[in-house]
Amino acid sequence: MKKSKLMALLLAAVMVFALAVTGCSGGGESAGGGAASGGGTTGGATEPAGGGDAPAAPAGDKEEILVGYVAPFTGPLSCFVVAYDWVEDQCLEVINQEGGIYIESYGKNLPVRVITGDSESDPTKATEVATKMVLDDKVDILMGAWTPDTTSPVSAVAERYSVPALMVNTPADSWLTGGPFEWATGIMFYQDGMLSDYIDAWDKLDTNKKVGYIFDSEVDGVTMSAKMNELLPGRGYEIVDPGRFPSTTTDYTNIITQLKNAGCDIIVANQITPAFTTCWQQFFQLGYIPKVMTIGKAEHFDTDVVALGEGYGEGLMSEVLWDRSFPFTSPLLNISCEDICAKWEAEKGTQFPATIGYDVSGFEVLQDALSRCKDLEPATIRDAILATDIDSIYGHLSFDENNVAAVPCVTCQWVKGETWEYEKTIVGAGSFDVIATVDPIYIPNHN
Repeated sequence: MKKSKLMALLLAAVMVFALAVTGCSGGGESAGGGAASGGGTTGGATEPAGGGDAPAAPAGDKEEILVGYVAPFTGPLSCFVVAYDWVEDQCLEVINQEGGIYIESYGKNLPVRVITGDSESDPTKATEVATKMVLDDKVDILMGAWTPDTTSPVSAVAERYSVPALMVNTPADSWLTGGPFEWATGIMFYQDGMLSDYIDAWDKLDTNKKVGYIFDSEVDGVTMSAKMNELLPGRGYEIVDPGRFPSTTTDYTNIITQLKNAGCDIIVANQITPAFTTCWQQFFQLGYIPKVMTIGKAEHFDTDVVALGEGYGEGLMSEVLWDRSFPFTSPLLNISCEDICAKWEAEKGTQFPATIGYDVSGFEVLQDALSRCKDLEPATIRDAILATDIDSIYGHLSFDENNVAAVPCVTCQWVKGETWEYEKTIVGAGSFDVIATVDPIYIPNHN
């Protein structure tokens, strides 16, 4: 009897041990449970189940290609994303119309989903948002858009975590101060082209060829002033440079007085919209209206020009990010520049924003690159982006040794319009001879 009881106890112990081992093996289910759900705006997108410690899912279990898009949806640069949602809706509808993009290693089409994050026009916030997208949301691709305040920190995050990234709209020269880049790429313009186009427009006017600078101490101001110093003497222009100043400056009296006393017919500046509004109004208050004011960054939209007040906007020159007159067609949306602008104006009742071109081109490159990916390994995606060779809504796109796909950035002038209060005319196109130009005018009431 004692012997039987002992055998029973031993048998029970063996069974308990076996059950314990079976339980620890997980019964075939990965730790953390099911797949991630939902998602929209970071931070608000649902964290993928299981976090960073979950076992990698089998290839066939992936349900989507996730893109994290960081841009200044609020703050002083928010005007640049006015068309983004409209463009995203149209582009993703086409990209996902047959279930998405076929990826060979998964044996199926995967839809592309975009989660957006607000940089708040602040580099520190851009870093935080992009980092969350990589570590928590586990995005396959990072995107960053609109000026170095967002694209530079997002690119730094991509480099830190070896994530393929595509930046949209930044002076390439400013962006490359954070390079060289292994993982980040950019659809951008080079300052040489933009500033040469400025000078091409000035050449058409009768001036004393004295150019006064208003460039702050931010990266764009530093790089643009240095590049102007290289270009202007060879084109026969004299430089009057009061020096760099903090971007927080609100009193420009001393700077304007120096330029006025030097008799500059031409002023070139680079500022965000609120700063330029203050500065330009002070020109008028001091009774100094140059023949030419060329302002980078601040006056891309007719609403910005109108907001300056009556008599302040006519004749201002700026760079043109993209225009309805560009003779290109989107291969993704199968629509010309003119037609997509007309579509916006019919649907929105406002003049088209020049940001449409960059927004569309970002999705064109994504669609083209992903369609050539056999898998979604980070290096595969990165290499596919760098191998881009397409005709786009921005003309031909391919990446150079700096990971930059250079696009036109020509010069426009704001004039009184027929359909809208102010409309753009293209007055300098440099080497982009396929883009038509007209002769510029002087600013009315110049000294």
